[in-house]
Amino acid sequence: MTVTGTDGSLGNQNDHGHNDSCPQRSDMEEGVRYHTKRKYRRKFSVAFLIPEDVGFLRTDESPTREVSTNMFFSTDKYPSLTTLCDELDSCDLSDLQLSGQQESNSIHINNSSYAQGVACNSEELFVKDKDGDTALHLAIILDNLVLVSKIIQMAPTYTYLSMRNKLFQTPLHLEVIMNQKHIVRKLVCAGEDVTAVDRNGNTPLHIACRDGLYEIARYLLEPVRYSEIQCNPYDIPYQKIPQDFDIANYDGLTCLHLAVINRHMDILQLLIERDVDLNMIERKAGRTVLHMACISGDVKLVRTLMSVRACNMDARTHSGYTPLDLALCYNQDGVYTILAAAGAKPGAESMDSDSD
Repeated sequence: MTVTGTDGSLGNQNDHGHNDSCPQRSDMEEGVRYHTKRKYRRKFSVAFLIPEDVGFLRTDESPTREVSTNMFFSTDKYPSLTTLCDELDSCDLSDLQLSGQQESNSIHINNSSYAQGVACNSEELFVKDKDGDTALHLAIILDNLVLVSKIIQMAPTYTYLSMRNKLFQTPLHLEVIMNQKHIVRKLVCAGEDVTAVDRNGNTPLHIACRDGLYEIARYLLEPVRYSEIQCNPYDIPYQKIPQDFDIANYDGLTCLHLAVINRHMDILQLLIERDVDLNMIERKAGRTVLHMACISGDVKLVRTLMSVRACNMDARTHSGYTPLDLALCYNQDGVYTILAAAGAKPGAESMDSDSD
């Protein structure tokens, strides 16, 4: 790669980003270490001393002033996301282990002036772009866990973590979609709203139950412990965790319905352990999860639901159908036999018994 020096001469830049014709580099750059295991190679900028005979100096600049093109160490402007991402390669990082423990000692920034600049300008990281994404959204999309962790730590208050883009996605929605379970837990402990809905009405738990993300669902359902919020620089409000399971998306489906429709048995069992109400209805036809299991003909699923004593085998839809009726209508003989043997009633008989 060819670069231009301060005297106008051309020099070659080797594979490590060093300019052969410019041996003078700042002490800061000498301390920068590059991690070769990164997926993408990083480029850095070099600070030059501009001589007096250069004619494009500003009138308010001293001829011997050191002008740095490195935004990361500049005090005039807060670093951009790209620059911050590049310069985090110079951090001394331990292995990223985010198993719910405090990580305040896992990232050590070598430059103290940078930390001071961050404290004064952290709000600029949460300015939205044309798509409504903040730097936190973009770092999640880039799958840069180190950068995501750092931005979370720099949030001025917990409300900045729940900012939505134009798809009404919070950073927590994106982390669930990206299946980054440890960052999901970090966001929950930092105070992000777990009940925020996207443009389809889905909370992060809806997405986890729909896609079968068991570990993420477990982290979303686990109440925040006192030890997990000690590293927060601010107080967070109380959140009910587990959240209200009766929240339905814009298709009328709860988290429980999404888990059953997609036959995620492990997540269904997880919800049952959290005392979910198996008799909740979806908002369109008024079906419970047992109604849906009977329509699908999944014998194992039906047995699992019926093993819970609170499950109502005679629940009726808005049209008055019981699970036994739907099993008969959809020719699910195996399910019909199980329900009949357990004493389930058809819709007409159930309504007659209720009226009595």
